[in-house]
Amino acid sequence: MIIFDLDLTVWECFNKHGEKIWAKQLLPPFNQKKGVIYDDVFSKCTLRKGIFEYIKWLFNNGNKISFCSVGAYKNLPISHQPSILLLKKFKLYDFFKGPSILEYKNYDKMNFLESIIEKSVFYDDNDKILNDASSLKNIDVFDAKKIQDWSSLIIH
Repeated sequence: MIIFDLDLTVWECFNKHGEKIWAKQLLPPFNQKKGVIYDDVFSKCTLRKGIFEYIKWLFNNGNKISFCSVGAYKNLPISHQPSILLLKKFKLYDFFKGPSILEYKNYDKMNFLESIIEKSVFYDDNDKILNDASSLKNIDVFDAKKIQDWSSLIIH
C-alpha cells in the first residue's frame, strides 16, 4: 500500500498574500483554472509537481493508494471537508481505494499507521511523524520535502 499525507505532500495552498496555509483554511466554492484551484477569498491550491502523474501511475500499476492526513476541519462532515473536495476537484479522489483517514490536527497519525499490517510506503513532510513511523518494520517512510518532481519516481 502507498500512503500519502495531503498538505505539503500532495498539494500546497497559499492565501491571497502568498503565505502557506492548510487546505482546511480554504473556503468553498472552489474554481479551477489551468490546474490551480481558487477558493471564495482568492486563496489557491496547486498540486506538487508530478504528483498527479505519479499517483495515476501507481494506481494503473495495481497499487493500493491511501491518505493519512490531520488536515480536517473540526466537526465538518467528511463529504464537506476541503481536503476531500480538493481531491475530487483535482480528479485524484478515485485513485484512493485503500483505507484512508482525515482527522483533526490533534490526532496521532501513528494510530492509523500502526493498524497497517501489509508492507507499505508512507510519504509525509513532517519530520516528527517520519521519525516515529520509521520505527514501524512494515512501513518505509520517505520525506516528501526531498521530492522536487514526483514524476521522477515513475519507472518506465
